[in-house]
Amino acid sequence: MRKLALLATTAIIIAAPAFAQTQPERSRAAQAQNAQSQGGTPAAGTRAEVVNATEFVRMAAVSDMFEIESSRLAEQRSQNAQVKEFAQHMVRDHQKTTTELQQMIRQASAAPLSGLQMPQSLDQRHQAMVQQLQGAQGAQFDRLYAQQQVQAHQMAVDMFRNYGQSGDNAALKQWASQTLPTLQQHLQQAQQLQRSTQG
Repeated sequence: MRKLALLATTAIIIAAPAFAQTQPERSRAAQAQNAQSQGGTPAAGTRAEVVNATEFVRMAAVSDMFEIESSRLAEQRSQNAQVKEFAQHMVRDHQKTTTELQQMIRQASAAPLSGLQMPQSLDQRHQAMVQQLQGAQGAQFDRLYAQQQVQAHQMAVDMFRNYGQSGDNAALKQWASQTLPTLQQHLQQAQQLQRSTQG
């Protein structure tokens, strides 16, 4: 009996490291499956890294809608000439990218873009940001608008860069890469605007 007990104990000790090695692998596999089920990739750490075409179109369209809606509000509310000029620029440029995206979807006949619909309203997060702006006045409005513009454009830059590098639709990848420099310029301008409205 003692020999059997020793043999059993030895077997457990030998098997334990092998079992321990499989646990992280199982965990990684579960994370990969979870990421794929959410339309992303196993390496995706944030929503900005999603490379699924349907999700990219939805996020890009919502981003444009937010830019247009918040910037129209800035045109109406702000008394700051620099803020108003930036807002006009945003409305003009993001209307252009919205039109380009709509045309690409209309002309697409191959999956995954065929039958894809542009979203018609903001998501909950961006709607809450617009509501924050609606409740602000004067210099507080200008600061909040500039802050939101920096955040929104940072996310857009990350999203377009990542999709341009590793997206799953060739036409969208090309469009993302072509649009990226404009978004990077917007981000720089938003950062300058944020600095100028802090005082």
